[in-house]
Amino acid sequence: MSEDAKSPGPRTRNIIENQLFRRQRSLKLEALQRQKTLDSGDSGDGDAPDSQPFEKTHIVIIFTEKAKLRHCQDVEKIIQEFGIQTTLEIVGTSEKYLYLSASIDTLLRLADAAELEKMTTTGSMQKFNNGCISDFLLPGMGKEQILRYCEIPVLIKDAIQDGIKSYVQKGYIEDMFPLHDILYLDRFNLNLKRTRLPIEDIRNYFGSSIGLYFGFIEFYTKALIFPAVFGILQCLLDLNLSLVCSFYVIWTTIFLELWKRKCAGYSYRWGTIEMSSLDKPRSAYTGKLRPDPITGRMTLQYPMRYTYLQMYCISYPVVFGCVVAAGWFALYQFQIEAEVLADFGADSWLLYVPVIVQSVLIAIFSWAYEKLATFLTNLENHRTRSQYDRHRVNKLMLFEIVNNFFSQFYIAFVLQDLRQLKYQLMMQLLVFQIVCIAQEIGIPLLAVVRQKYAEFRHREVAEEKLRSISDVARYEQSFFESGLDAYHSTYEDYLQVCIQFGYVVLFAAVAPFAAIGALLNNVFAVHIDMFKLCNIFKRPFARRAKNIGAWQLAFELLSVMSLLSNCGLLFLQPNVKDLLTHWMPSVPELSFVIFEHLLLGLKFLIHKVIHERPRWVRIGLLKADYETSQALKQLKKFKAEANKQA
Repeated sequence: MSEDAKSPGPRTRNIIENQLFRRQRSLKLEALQRQKTLDSGDSGDGDAPDSQPFEKTHIVIIFTEKAKLRHCQDVEKIIQEFGIQTTLEIVGTSEKYLYLSASIDTLLRLADAAELEKMTTTGSMQKFNNGCISDFLLPGMGKEQILRYCEIPVLIKDAIQDGIKSYVQKGYIEDMFPLHDILYLDRFNLNLKRTRLPIEDIRNYFGSSIGLYFGFIEFYTKALIFPAVFGILQCLLDLNLSLVCSFYVIWTTIFLELWKRKCAGYSYRWGTIEMSSLDKPRSAYTGKLRPDPITGRMTLQYPMRYTYLQMYCISYPVVFGCVVAAGWFALYQFQIEAEVLADFGADSWLLYVPVIVQSVLIAIFSWAYEKLATFLTNLENHRTRSQYDRHRVNKLMLFEIVNNFFSQFYIAFVLQDLRQLKYQLMMQLLVFQIVCIAQEIGIPLLAVVRQKYAEFRHREVAEEKLRSISDVARYEQSFFESGLDAYHSTYEDYLQVCIQFGYVVLFAAVAPFAAIGALLNNVFAVHIDMFKLCNIFKRPFARRAKNIGAWQLAFELLSVMSLLSNCGLLFLQPNVKDLLTHWMPSVPELSFVIFEHLLLGLKFLIHKVIHERPRWVRIGLLKADYETSQALKQLKKFKAEANKQA
């Protein structure tokens, strides 16, 4: 097909243009018009052609230039075998689109096969059964409301991905992604009157993994109010450091335990609380097809001994080498500072340079090591997403603790210079916040600045192309969203929050205002994260998650480390040293051990008192087990009666 001068050029590969074109011209107007059409269709006049509801596009498949017409048609036939409705549009040699949609009956059948957990009319969560739809129809609900926005694209993708896998490997399929829903995105616009994030809407649209991240960041931000206020009191009233240690032990423990309860409530309502390592494998998981020992189905399996060999013979030795290198680099900074001090004196501004350079290099090393940790974890070939994330986070935290906090521990407990510790901590925290702001605000700001340029580049679709396009609004949206970056996971977002948590709690005795900075940063960062998800990235396929995974252990590790570090800072105070030497002249260190163990005991007591699941969640799970056992008894009884009659 000839290319008209007015037609859009090759698909752009920047992160800007989706939010521009999706918000302008016919796209939103078309969506509103279709919504009105649906409303008018519900109110009657069903014979009018305009009142027929349009077929919603759930997924777009984009073919490469290498793909011929027969390849596109073969993929279309394979997909249609699963009951998926398709629309193939060949706009040009470089533009081939396959739009996927499905009827509600097909989607419910796929949900039955996927064993999604849904709320029943009895109030318990059960695996969805397409043969008993009435059991899942809550009051005022139609069957089209059983499935969430986030579940529909995943059901279609899981059904077809094995069938079209060979076409992806041969390079015929370039990309596959769900389109954004223009109207639904309006729910995530900034609203100053809103006091809480729309967590349920976020989960319904993006999935439980992203929903849990925003639920956690909202809960964490509100929890930071307490250490922020305490930090102000600590500065104004010069509180005793033993009180500071006790406060942070209580606060971190209660915060993490209450989050477990909050998370359990989310995962129960979202039907993910009973996820296990036997869930479906990752798309990148490799192995040989063998019968599953539990279900008997043919599934990919990979010997665990090869995974362990990779972990303990390659991955962890490499990680250990990186940790040692990061520690050596932190120590080398002090040698440079000593040389600068000897050459230029204590009043020279050059003394600031080594700390600033180290803080910048810490951010660079974190970025590089994140790539290395991902590469090593990919080689280990873990089966499920939760296993993969857990091992990647474990590698990452070993390095990040040394990379970010080793120099502070060295200053505090080897040099025992609290003044230098405050200075070092302030500089690293300042650079860390600047880097976070640059990442969070820089990209969206770039998008706003380049809007005019993108609007200038935009041209109308050529008339020749219009003949082969059944829906111009859908084509434009697919064209521009296909050029956006893919959103991979919440990995980097959790990492930033985890490092920030370390700066807040590890040396709270000398950094009381760290919590205030973290609180202010998070208030803006959460809205920027939402903006990026809605406008800068493609809409991701939803991922199921029952908790925040290995990040929970990372936060708990930092909580225990903060207990030890703040107790250590307490016993480095001269007045405390003199007091302990007077009381216990032979073994003054024993009092440190006693006080530290008392705080550990307090932490353990709080952990035991606060149950990780609310009572209503435990009742719901027990109720579901009871109903399942009763249904099984009824089924056995029915089979026995049928056998007698036979």
